[in-house]
Amino acid sequence: MKLLPSAFLERISDFLPENQDKFLSSLSESPIVSLRLNPFKKLNHLPFSPMCAVAWCEDGYYLSQRPSFTENPLFWAGAFYVQEASSMFLEQIFKHITSQNPLKILDLSAAPGGKSTHLLSLMNENSLLVSNEIIKNRAEILAENLARWGSKNYVVTQSNPESLGKLENFFDIILVDAPCSGEGMFRKDSTAIAEWSEANVLFCAKRQKEILANILPALAPSGYLIYSTCTFNRKENEENLHWLCENFNLQSVQIPIATEWNIVEVQEKGRFAYRFFPHLLRGEGFFVACLRKKVSPVQIGKYKKDLFQELDKNQKNVVQQWVVGENQEFFSYQNQVFMLNPLHRTWISQLASYAYIKQVALKVGEFKGKDFIPSAELALSSCVSQNISRIELSTKEALQFLSKQELNLTLGEKGWYLATHQNLGLGWLKNLGGRVNNYYPSEWRIRKTIQ
Repeated sequence: MKLLPSAFLERISDFLPENQDKFLSSLSESPIVSLRLNPFKKLNHLPFSPMCAVAWCEDGYYLSQRPSFTENPLFWAGAFYVQEASSMFLEQIFKHITSQNPLKILDLSAAPGGKSTHLLSLMNENSLLVSNEIIKNRAEILAENLARWGSKNYVVTQSNPESLGKLENFFDIILVDAPCSGEGMFRKDSTAIAEWSEANVLFCAKRQKEILANILPALAPSGYLIYSTCTFNRKENEENLHWLCENFNLQSVQIPIATEWNIVEVQEKGRFAYRFFPHLLRGEGFFVACLRKKVSPVQIGKYKKDLFQELDKNQKNVVQQWVVGENQEFFSYQNQVFMLNPLHRTWISQLASYAYIKQVALKVGEFKGKDFIPSAELALSSCVSQNISRIELSTKEALQFLSKQELNLTLGEKGWYLATHQNLGLGWLKNLGGRVNNYYPSEWRIRKTIQ
């Protein structure tokens, strides 16, 4: 059995009145491996042999062991996301609270992108996800993972909660997966045990309140706050839930669950929360609660003017050749070309008044002189025109492409080729006649040596 901090052991009864021995024993077991398939990138067969499905997630599967995801090109193509099964319960909450109306959704602490890619799978195409991460290197990882997912209705921002909170009554849903003491990761991450302390629990609980207080002004009337942590203690969980209801114009929302899922529904003071314990289900420790903002007078914020410009006729004709469908809406910003829902164009311009925008989807490419250079994001989407030439790569060739190694390929006519693996886009190649240039982004390349 793992050696856990004595102060943590003394407080288990606070959040778990029974089966404490089974709970502690489960923390010494091997962590569960699970992934979620991308519903927009259908596969002829699953990339791994799944052991069983995740009951509360339509596209979630458990694996019997952890393979080398790095050596599977389908991982880099965005065919699936490796995600902890407990956190996939977000799907049940989202389906319970949403309608088909266009929604503005904020994932406040989004890196590395598990919950954001899940939201993109669940949202309708008229909704917009703002996926935020304040730490620069984590924001870069987030942007890369979302690009792989291939959606066209998200923005990556790199801003603090105080700035985003100035977007008064803007978001219909705000997800706060709060930085926490990480007790739910004890089985999965030995560092979480080494860094745990009572002082850190108190620090996290206080910091969570600050984050929530700063971001809540941005929640629209009748909008929903989803608050989650990957920890067990009550200070960061139930106590913060009660604090939210007692200090803000919020009411708790009950989420339907099936008995056989073995999720623990907490009911206190007429408020509901959901706990995931590793001795009761196949997943790590997780806590989540959903709250709804009561109707209140709406204040309209002041926003900057439109960020985007419409393309001229010649530019639009060039860009239209690269994407599926007709009469798409294209706009330019800082010499880059985007295919945007006009409603999103307005929302993103409003967002830019208070947030640093790092990435907008769907970026189609950019003009350099008379030449149009297609984007890596376009290659990973399902929007590439069927008129664009393609080259199907074997597993070995795909890994060479993704590592930016030299490829020995025979291509036909000069020009651009979409490199694919199992018919999923990976990136761009350009045949110059005497040589073939690899346009896969250098910052994304596989750095691990693959045999």
